Order: sequence, then C-alpha cells, then structure tokens
Amino acid sequence: SYYWKGKDIETLFFTTLPFGMTTAEQYAWFYHGGGMELMKETYDKYGIMSFPGGNTGNQMGGWFRKEINSLEDLKGLKMRIPGFAGEVLAKLGAKPTNIPSAELYTALERNTIDALEWVGPSLDLRMGFHKIAPYYYTGWHEPATELQFMVNQKAFDKLPEDLQHILTVAMKTAAYDMYTQSTHESAMNLATLQAEYPNVKIRSFSKEIMNAIKAENDKLLVEFAAADPQSKKILDSIASYQKKAREWTNFSDRAYLDNFDAK
Repeated sequence: SYYWKGKDIETLFFTTLPFGMTTAEQYAWFYHGGGMELMKETYDKYGIMSFPGGNTGNQMGGWFRKEINSLEDLKGLKMRIPGFAGEVLAKLGAKPTNIPSAELYTALERNTIDALEWVGPSLDLRMGFHKIAPYYYTGWHEPATELQFMVNQKAFDKLPEDLQHILTVAMKTAAYDMYTQSTHESAMNLATLQAEYPNVKIRSFSKEIMNAIKAENDKLLVEFAAADPQSKKILDSIASYQKKAREWTNFSDRAYLDNFDAK
C-alpha cells in the first residue's frame, strides 16, 4: 500500500514502517492488537476490505556501487527507494527516486542511479544487481513489508457466511505461506551469493548513519501524526503495541540468538 502514498497516506502504515515491528510482531498487531480494525476504518471509505496478503520479512537496505561510511556519502546519492524511507534519506541529502522493476538493472548499469533497494536475497539474486553494485547493506526501512488482499465490500457481503469464512481463512493461510516461502528463498539465495559471488560484500550502516536516519524518521512520523486524526490513531496504536511486543521479542528471540551466538 505504500504505492498509495499520493492517494491516501493512512494506507502506508499497514505495509511497514522504518524501525517498525518485526513480521511476528506485526501479525500479532493485525490479528490481536487492533490492526485489522484500524485497517477496516481506513479502507471503508473506498468500499474495500483489506487483509494481510503476505510478508517478505525484513528487507535488505540495498545494493550500492560504493561503500557508505559516513553521512557525507549519502549526500547526492541517487537511489531507487520509495515510500517513507525515500523521504527520510532525502532529509540527509540523498536523491530518492522510484523506478519500475523492469528498468532497475539498466538504470544501475548506466549510472542513472548509484544504488537501489528491492527486497532481499529471495528476489534480488535473480535481478542480477550483484553484478554491478557489490555492497549489499542490511535493512532498517522495511522490517516487515506486508502485501494486502483487496476485496470489494459489496461482493463480499453477498457471499454466504460459510464462504466468507473460507475466504478469510484462505487469505490468512496464503499470507503466512508467502512469508515462509520468502524466508526459505532468502536463506537459500544468501547462501548462493556468499558461495558463488565473493565480490559481494555484506555491510551494515554505521551507528552514526543509523542514528541520523532514525532521528529524521521520528520527525517525519510526528509530521504524519499531526496531519490528520486517523494517521495519529494508527501510528499511536503501532507505537504502543510495538513497545510491548518488542519487550517480549527481546526476552525471547533476541536473548535466544544472543545466547546461541555467544562465544
């Protein structure tokens, strides 16, 4: 829904937010924390029902021709990056743009852009970006990118109750199936990148860069919340739920991974 940015800013919040919830946290918010109800409020005016339609998981930060070592390296950087993230990087001097997927490889090859973000190893490998831009950065901007099913409200209401239930369960199942498929393909393709393309260098942005990005992102969210009551309602719900869910994530998944990786 972040492609609806120019049509209805409120719809973007149901895709993902920079520094937002993980996929597990976000699904919990949708189905148990009020997210579905807020999505219904947002889409009702269009006569549309919206349902979670699949998640990519945490997306990568992008492919770069050169290493990004400081904030200075972001200034003037021409990068394909849509949505909130593009606005955030623009505040730091980058020049974000949105380019159709079919034109991305050529744009990178011809130096029309200096960098781009697409998805992650699940879809990036087949695009061939690693042949041109060797620096592959970990993500911050789309921690749980959710696709959506859009259903005509009037058509749905005409269905008998049992078919409504079947359709709802089928969409929920398909959403989870996409997430597990994306997780699998990212794991397999990352292994391929590491084994077969030694020129690819996986990096993470420095603390200086991440702190600056988060500061600009926080300012932007304040602006969105001040723009209209529904945006504020959605963002407040997300922030409140994320704070509680993240506490559990830290005590469970993060603690497990930290202990597992301890030397």
